[in-house]
Amino acid sequence: MAVRVGLRNGDQRSFLTWGRIQDRVDSGPVAELVLKHARAFSLGGEPVSAVVCVSLREAAVSESAPYFHECFLEFASAQDPHGEDYDRWREERHEAMSAGREIAFCGRP
Repeated sequence: MAVRVGLRNGDQRSFLTWGRIQDRVDSGPVAELVLKHARAFSLGGEPVSAVVCVSLREAAVSESAPYFHECFLEFASAQDPHGEDYDRWREERHEAMSAGREIAFCGRP
C-alpha cells in the first residue's frame, strides 16, 4: 500500500507499507501510523498529513519517490501467508509497523 505524506511546505513524500493491517476496512489507521513515524525520516520538511493512495501507481510515478521500485520489491519478496498462519503474521506486521518498522520511505529527489 502506498501512503502519501504532505509536508508543511506543500511538498509530498511517498511511503510503502503493508495494506490495512490495523483495520481491514478503514485505511485511516495505517495513514496515521505512517504520519507518526514519518518524522524519523529525512523528508526535507515537516510532515503534517497522510493519505492512503488509491493505487500504487500514484507513488510509482511520483518524482518524489525515486526509490519506489526498490521499496516495492522489498515488500513483494516478503512472505504473506494465507490460512491459519495469517492472523499471527498480521499481528506481527501490526507490531512491527507500530514500532516504525516495515514502513519504507521511497526517497526524495
